[in-house]
Formats: sequence, C-alpha cells, structure tokens
Amino acid sequence: MPVLNFSYADVKDPQKFQDYVKAAAVLMEQSQVEVIVRGQYKTTKRGNEEKPHVAAVFRYPDMEAVEAFYSSEAYQAIVPLRDEACTMSIQLYEE
Repeated sequence: MPVLNFSYADVKDPQKFQDYVKAAAVLMEQSQVEVIVRGQYKTTKRGNEEKPHVAAVFRYPDMEAVEAFYSSEAYQAIVPLRDEACTMSIQLYEE
C-alpha cells in the first residue's frame, strides 16, 4: 500500500537547509520517491495559526520503502545536516 510522507520543517539555517534539500533530493531520486508537493507556509484559514515553516509531501510505494530510505547509510549521513538546518516533523499516512 502506498505511503504518504508529510514533512514539516522549521528552518533554523536557510543555507544549510538548502544544502540538506539538495542532498535529500538526490537520494530520493535514486530511491524513486515521488515528490507530490513542496511549499512554504503562508497563513491559516481555520485552526491554530502555525509559525512559518516549509512543508512537503512525498509518496513511497510501501512502508518497507520508507524504512529502507530513512535507515539507509546515505540518508543517515545527512541527518546531522538536517538537524543543524531545521527542526523537522515527519508523519506517515497510508494512502
């Protein structure tokens, strides 16, 4: 069953965040992860106002693909850059 990954990043260092996004994009392409949407927060129409952040949605073929991606040595190598660049929340949803 396909899995949607909703990622939200509160950016701490814009340059490091761009470096992380570039590195992660290469890995995602190699892993055939589909980018559904990326966007920067603008406003809230209903509910609690959120502080500015960046959001993205990715599609993986299944949960095994998600686990393989995040546990890979290549992704683990960029985790320190991610953590310096932003505070990230990653939520998974079955499609």
